[in-house]
Amino acid sequence: MNKVVTSKEDILEVSKGMVAENGVQAINMRNVARQCGVAVGSVYNYFPSKNDLMIAVIDGIWREIIQGISDCSSSGNFSENVEKLFYSVKNGGEKYPFFFSIHSMSIARNGKDKGRETMNQYFESVKSDLLRSLQRDPRIKQDFFSEKCTQTDFVEFVFANLISLLVHGQDSCDVLLEIIKGTIYK
Repeated sequence: MNKVVTSKEDILEVSKGMVAENGVQAINMRNVARQCGVAVGSVYNYFPSKNDLMIAVIDGIWREIIQGISDCSSSGNFSENVEKLFYSVKNGGEKYPFFFSIHSMSIARNGKDKGRETMNQYFESVKSDLLRSLQRDPRIKQDFFSEKCTQTDFVEFVFANLISLLVHGQDSCDVLLEIIKGTIYK
């Protein structure tokens, strides 16, 4: 028998567990209520719609995935922080299979913008941390950056390539790290 779940946080944890086990498509109000051992109405008390639940679950998964890298802006080693980011997201993708490729499809049309906005907020936060890390790295060639390639441009380039590596299921970001090291370091 499932433990009866009565808080919003508990419902989110059960829902994240369902995503880890069966993917995002496993989330619907009845399944969540059944797994929580409560009536469907109890889930609706915390989440007025499936979209609200999905967005909260996606938000919770993103928080978990980037939790270990949130301190990268305080470190002055850009390449190490890029590597930490890659493996943190890669491990999150292994814990939550197919999360990155299908979560936006799991939100109804009227919730897609909110789901995309949530994801973009995390992306922007990570890019800001990477930029601060780049700015604090004392090994950077001072004359590398220019109007044609600003620090922000470089972070955008690195981030886009990281996402591409992850989407394509690459096991490492070694090539990207070598490009970084050969390009911006003394």
